[in-house]
Amino acid sequence: MKDCLFCEIIKGNVPSYKIYEDEYVYAFLDIANDVYGHTLVVPKKHYDNMIDCSDRSLGKIMASVRKIGNHFVNDCGFEGYNIINNSGKSAEQSVMHLHFHILPRKEGDKVKVWKDLGKQEKELGEIAKELYFEDEKTDDLDYSAYAEECTVLYTDGACSGNPGKGGYGGILIKPNGEAEEFSGGEDETTNNRMELMAVIVGLEKTQNGDKVKVYSDSAYVVNAFNQNWLQNWRRNGWRTAGGGEVLNVDLWKELFSLAEAREVTFVKVKGHSDNALNNRCDALATGYYKLLG
Repeated sequence: MKDCLFCEIIKGNVPSYKIYEDEYVYAFLDIANDVYGHTLVVPKKHYDNMIDCSDRSLGKIMASVRKIGNHFVNDCGFEGYNIINNSGKSAEQSVMHLHFHILPRKEGDKVKVWKDLGKQEKELGEIAKELYFEDEKTDDLDYSAYAEECTVLYTDGACSGNPGKGGYGGILIKPNGEAEEFSGGEDETTNNRMELMAVIVGLEKTQNGDKVKVYSDSAYVVNAFNQNWLQNWRRNGWRTAGGGEVLNVDLWKELFSLAEAREVTFVKVKGHSDNALNNRCDALATGYYKLLG
């Protein structure tokens, strides 16, 4: 769905009457031209609808929706606005790219948004019993609170058996507070390889020259950099002080190359303790290898 109509409008390949644009959304007049000021607010990143949009992204999108609606009220002489969203074909969604309709409103404008939808045969009490649910208890983290002047990378690896099914997880936090979770894994691997993969994948999401601070509970990873093991291995032709071949040399070479192209520092944290982000990375890693069966 990446080449949908709204994606093409955002790219400028299809003309539109732009109302507003920021980092997250593009807003333009609905071609139907039915209600004065009828505006579509479309996220620049493609989501089919609200069902597959993350909470964090949706929050940013809705902040822009409110900003546009408030502009209509505060600056354009309107008195209120409707926000309409259809999620899914059965909900009459016509373009499968998440979008919100904003209808600016004035008293007596004769626009009727709510139609007579009829009457349900079931009583409200019966319907409530069928639809009621309790939210799962989650530890939602405000990753922006962990932002620093440089890019922050939290990582962890986990393995069910060593070797065995393994996973890695990480959280990348940009200086502006924007954050991204990631995870992956392999059917047959080791814990150390997953620790290395977590850092490699995280650094691959940054640019050459970036300043990155890596937080890891792996002494294997952190000490290799902070105690110059890596420099010594490389100087010795990827041999240890005892003359043996360095384990996981393929990953160490890849990690060294990534770190060398960036300004990277490593910080050791205590694992499985009170570090919320390290615990989240552990959950991402273990959650992934459990998916492997």
